[in-house]
Amino acid sequence: MQPIFKEMIQMWNDLGYPLPIEEGKYWLENHFICGFTNDGELHKLYKYKVLDDLSIEITPYKHKINLSDIDFETWEQTVERLDNHIWELKYEAILVITNIAQQYSSFDKYVMTSTGKDSCVVLDLVCNVIPDVNIVFNNTSIDSADTYRMVKKHKNWIITNPKIGFYKWIKDNNFIPSRLQRACCGIFKEAQGDKYLIDNNVNECIMFMGIRNSESSKRSSRQYIEHDPKWGDKNWFSCLPIRKWSDFDVWLYILKYNLEINPKYRKGYSRVGCSVVCPYATKYSWVLDKYWYEYAYNRWRKILKDFFVRNDGWIAKKCTIDEFTKAMWNASYLPSEPTEEVVTEFMEHKGLDNYDTALQYFNKTCEVCGRNVRQNDVLAMNLKLLGRSTNKIYCKKHLKELNGMSNEDWDNTVADFKRQGCALF
Repeated sequence: MQPIFKEMIQMWNDLGYPLPIEEGKYWLENHFICGFTNDGELHKLYKYKVLDDLSIEITPYKHKINLSDIDFETWEQTVERLDNHIWELKYEAILVITNIAQQYSSFDKYVMTSTGKDSCVVLDLVCNVIPDVNIVFNNTSIDSADTYRMVKKHKNWIITNPKIGFYKWIKDNNFIPSRLQRACCGIFKEAQGDKYLIDNNVNECIMFMGIRNSESSKRSSRQYIEHDPKWGDKNWFSCLPIRKWSDFDVWLYILKYNLEINPKYRKGYSRVGCSVVCPYATKYSWVLDKYWYEYAYNRWRKILKDFFVRNDGWIAKKCTIDEFTKAMWNASYLPSEPTEEVVTEFMEHKGLDNYDTALQYFNKTCEVCGRNVRQNDVLAMNLKLLGRSTNKIYCKKHLKELNGMSNEDWDNTVADFKRQGCALF
């Protein structure tokens, strides 16, 4: 759950949904626009839906509602009603921080902030106990302009920078992060923080983080104080003082103490890290990216398109360029079989004049070893050497054996066919 700020209301208005709501009362909960009455009941008012083409649809929930007939709480009233709960959360968190600070009194203390709401709350809590705590922001090189503007306000923050930026890294490695293979967090966030500690000879430290148990199943068992096995024998520990808090708890604390927040939250984002490119993004955040960060949004999709074409994505992903750039790059869903549209688009890209020949590139396994055969040159060599109508496909190793070719023969033959302009290659 998160508050609905005027910036998001304005975006909805610009996209064709002028709603009779204003900042200061309403909440977004699981894609429902909601409001609290003073008895503490949360009422669903509108259903907010993102369609596959990244347009939005906002409809009254169940029936037409006249908001003027219902007296909804302001955020201030909600905070006041739940004041005891907020105090209990704060007391427990500060007790955890105080105990850890005393138990590890000789250790260096750091707050690791991403400028996300959770780390901002942790920073405020820790500063209640350790006013001079070190504050570290790991620059991923792909945060939003809003994030960087926020970071630059804080001259005392330690900023770590990657050796090479994210966009150069994916180009050099011919790699697009996905939910199945992301790597980017480990390289551009965690690894940078670790490198800073190593470079500065920090042998003993506590890192206060805004990780919460409810964020994911992977984090559900995290404790207040932990040692990551990847740190080996280093005396580094993470402390998670708000691990038991909910999203709603975090926002109540922010509203009560009027904490600084990343401007992206005002624009409707529920998470603020890694602008535009995160493989865990959803259609909901893509709508926001397209509206608020159009240049970055379009730049990323051009990178996706170029990657798809360069790697014959039709074969590997079994989707069209448009489908890949819109959703399938993050591997949240991949078809098991190519559609006629996919094969036709691939045929046109390759300059082939026969649909059945194009179809030969899909779903092929080696006749000898059963391995998937996806490399374009290997598939092309099969069709060139065995005929375009062949019903047998071999991997590189067994196709070379079948034709008595050495590695040098293979490389020279492929190069010759490419020089001749063969469409198969």
